[in-house]
Amino acid sequence: MGNSISKGLTSLLVFLYGLFTVALYGLIAIQKGTFFKKRTERQNLELQLARDRLWNLSKDYAGLSHHFLTLADGFKFHFVSNEAPGAQAALASDRPLVIFIHGFPDSWAVWRHIASSSTLQTSANLVAIDMPGYGGTQGLDKYSATNLLEKLTELIIALRTQYGVDDSSQANKKRVTIVAHDWGCVLAMRLAAEAPSLAHRFIFTNGPLRWVILIPFAPHPQPSLARSNISRMLSSASKMLKTAIAAPLSAKTPLTQALRTLGPVAHQTLLSGYIFAMQLPPSLVVFCLTGGNYSLMSSIHKGSHGRGEYTPSDEGTSMASSMGPSAAEAKTQTSDGESYPSTIDFSHDFANIMNQANYYRQGAAVARWHKSAETVANLHSISASHQLRHPSGGTGLLDDGLPGALQAPATVFWGQHDVALSEAVCLDGLADYLTSNSQIVMLPESGHFTPIEPESRAALTKAVEWAISGEEGDIVAKVRECYPSVTLVARR
Repeated sequence: MGNSISKGLTSLLVFLYGLFTVALYGLIAIQKGTFFKKRTERQNLELQLARDRLWNLSKDYAGLSHHFLTLADGFKFHFVSNEAPGAQAALASDRPLVIFIHGFPDSWAVWRHIASSSTLQTSANLVAIDMPGYGGTQGLDKYSATNLLEKLTELIIALRTQYGVDDSSQANKKRVTIVAHDWGCVLAMRLAAEAPSLAHRFIFTNGPLRWVILIPFAPHPQPSLARSNISRMLSSASKMLKTAIAAPLSAKTPLTQALRTLGPVAHQTLLSGYIFAMQLPPSLVVFCLTGGNYSLMSSIHKGSHGRGEYTPSDEGTSMASSMGPSAAEAKTQTSDGESYPSTIDFSHDFANIMNQANYYRQGAAVARWHKSAETVANLHSISASHQLRHPSGGTGLLDDGLPGALQAPATVFWGQHDVALSEAVCLDGLADYLTSNSQIVMLPESGHFTPIEPESRAALTKAVEWAISGEEGDIVAKVRECYPSVTLVARR
């Protein structure tokens, strides 16, 4: 009975805070004058042009062409690459594979600046994917951890074969690097923890290790770094409050300390308002994300450029990245006759909006991954050829071990001015979850959208160059060539 009451109260709090968030975002947009401001002809034209640039299957984008990969069950992934999968150049033994995984509310196009680097395109096979339900990739019936991680793992294993990393006689013939941001980071961290043989190096930027999806004290199937930090802060604050109650005459100091300790929790709860809004009924979720002439999305995209110039073309490209292909692009085909999945409803201007929201609604970050027998066999086949697990962690193919501990070498980049994730909640203690040959690197001048902001995208490009060239030298020194203020937070 008590558990039912607790769940009911939790659901009520989530609902009320979600409503508050939607109202708050609306008031902010009204105050800024964007909520009732209709999109101009220039904006609509820029969006139309950007969608054609990014999503017309018959056109290349800065050396990147469109491709599809269909999994065994018929599920269809869309991605862009500088080399066609299976082509002779893609199979060449001297070209490592780099796989980019985006976050919310983006698509492969969030990597457009990095993946168009001539240095990277000359040196490696670059693949920027659309996650399930984003861009040109088919959607899922349910966005559970198992569904998403199984699909991503099958895709990455297939890409490894198509780009010459593995074949029937040998695995790990060349290096694989996975680069991930935001939601892509959440899922890629789980791959690094539970399927570490997929890549030789993971590069993560501004994404949490198993995020707390609802309110800080809500129950979840799996522990997480963020949850651990929040629990520690709540426990410390509780002890200070008890001390204040026991000695009211000298309560000022412990009360002040309790409030200071709770500060990061309150800050993260405020930053996470949009996550609460994602738990509302679908009609309210769609209103939150698209209402007021896409005022929230427009605000997110403008902020993603940091201090850099934000032109009408940038606005169109950013919106096109989130919205994916339109009905016009749905009529196009790749050079080998492939087209977008028929399951995408192109009659809606923003066909994937609820798919994106369902990542937050259906436990993708924290629920247990039930690996299929085929996935276990495939991962074992790769790891048997090139052992990537380390004794410092405990996560294997068949068990979870230490929850969330990463078993593959990882480099974590953190934009210090992140407006979505609190450093105290999501970064403190992360070094304890890393295996050997890993680093945490702080980008003091950057925010959340590191693949877009000019300074941080240059830093990430340098990091990828370092990874594909065999990790020669110190990565911080390499990044400092273009980002002088970069600092090393931790090294394992």
